[in-house]
Amino acid sequence: MIFLKRLSILVLVTCFFVTVSGTAFAWSDRSEGRPEQTLRQMMHIPSLSVWHNDKNEFHLKSTNLRGQHVFTGVIRTDGRFHDIEQRDLENGDFVRVDRQRDTIRFRLTGRGIDEISFIVRGGDVVKFDLYKDGEEMPREKIFIGKEGWHPRDNRFTLR
Repeated sequence: MIFLKRLSILVLVTCFFVTVSGTAFAWSDRSEGRPEQTLRQMMHIPSLSVWHNDKNEFHLKSTNLRGQHVFTGVIRTDGRFHDIEQRDLENGDFVRVDRQRDTIRFRLTGRGIDEISFIVRGGDVVKFDLYKDGEEMPREKIFIGKEGWHPRDNRFTLR
């Protein structure tokens, strides 16, 4: 009888920690770590970088050190977005989250570096739909994870 009580407590505690941890263990290793871009790449390639870090945060960073470009897109999840932060946004830039907190729409303009970060809770899928200057973002200008791999096209899913 005591064994069953202890076992049931252990099961409850385990379920609690799995629920609280959210999706910390669900994301692909391919999205882990900030892409390592050279200064030359950053100077000559207007790009978007996407990565996930050890704090369970996703990041989307635009790098545009030449010319004027407008990066736009939609990010969706089967969970909810939380702790959404914006860094270095200028006039005309925006990050908007819908009422259900499962869709982010963004616009990043001008020169320099802009960044959005967020956490996904209660889900294990994040879908990106990315554009530059009103056209589909070229896949070779999207860098994902530490290795900087490129998705098949401007619409991709991370699990």
